[in-house]
Amino acid sequence: MAYSERIDVPLFPLPNVVLFPGVALPLHIFEERYKSMINACIDDDAPFGVVLFRGERETVSSIRKVGVLARVSDFDRLDDGRMNILTQGEVRFRILKFTSRAPAWRAEVELLEEEPEPDSALALLASELGELYLKAYQTSLELTGEQPGRVDLPTSATELSFAVPYVLDMEAERKQALLESTSTRDRLRKLIDYLREANERLSDQVRQKRVADTARGNGDLGHPQAP
Repeated sequence: MAYSERIDVPLFPLPNVVLFPGVALPLHIFEERYKSMINACIDDDAPFGVVLFRGERETVSSIRKVGVLARVSDFDRLDDGRMNILTQGEVRFRILKFTSRAPAWRAEVELLEEEPEPDSALALLASELGELYLKAYQTSLELTGEQPGRVDLPTSATELSFAVPYVLDMEAERKQALLESTSTRDRLRKLIDYLREANERLSDQVRQKRVADTARGNGDLGHPQAP
């Protein structure tokens, strides 16, 4: 679908969730206003806007002004009208004005474009970010004892700068700041700084775990067998 520069879209404000372009987001739809909205989007193959809101309720001031257009890629309608849907983030937008609040929020939005940046300047940053992310993943596995899964990192620097923060355990406001940045270089650098610090913390936790495991092992005399 080709977007015009400004479009009017329904909004789905979510607490503590920041969607990024190119990322899949599963949602459970149970409120009447959103069941109607999502059914219409499915019927028309139309996008809706996923936006973060902070606070106890949705208001003009609590809804963040930059979000991502999402499209339903798969859905399962349940007997009572509720739905489980899988959405795909497409492009970012900025809210220009709210056009409706009931039954669901709508807004006129403009699409956000990336600043043009040379690929050569992004390639090294993307490579470093990928290495730091894989190191964090492997160290986390050592801490949890879980089995490794398949990790497929995007080859595009821009796509990588969107995919990594989505899966990281970052504060929602920090993710929102990354979403609002229109510079891939800026997002990559901030993520590199974040993962460097995170890897230091994870390494410390691994060292502490090894010390604790060794201490427990030294205190275990085993089960001696009778002669």
